[in-house]
Amino acid sequence: MEKVNIGVIGVGRIGRLHARNLKYQVPGTRVLAVADIFEKSAKEVASQLEIPITEKDYRILLENNDIDAVVICSSTDTHAQIISEAAEAGKHIFCEKPIALDIDKIDQVIAAVKKTGVKLQVGFNRRFDPSFKKAKELV
Repeated sequence: MEKVNIGVIGVGRIGRLHARNLKYQVPGTRVLAVADIFEKSAKEVASQLEIPITEKDYRILLENNDIDAVVICSSTDTHAQIISEAAEAGKHIFCEKPIALDIDKIDQVIAAVKKTGVKLQVGFNRRFDPSFKKAKELV
């Protein structure tokens, strides 16, 4: 099976965690690139995880034909725009929650994703947490 090449956009705490998990815990994936407006952070993560490409501008990752999918871990106010641009570039998308804080913007983003046919998943990291399931049962 061919590996899925991933670009991680935003390498703060959660972006670093996703990059590390993809590298060590998810067979069949390869983190090919990271992008962060703080170039030093991108280079640091790339060095630690042996990721070959670093960029300050995420748009360069979207232009890279070798990247199949992106993981968006940037600040919330950037999610909608990056999702729309990634979809337009034909990249499959995993985005940290939320897509946006405005329902109209969320609707626009979902329409853009549907138009391109790429896959979009929003990370709800506690959905399958056993303690949350137990709390729900108790309520």
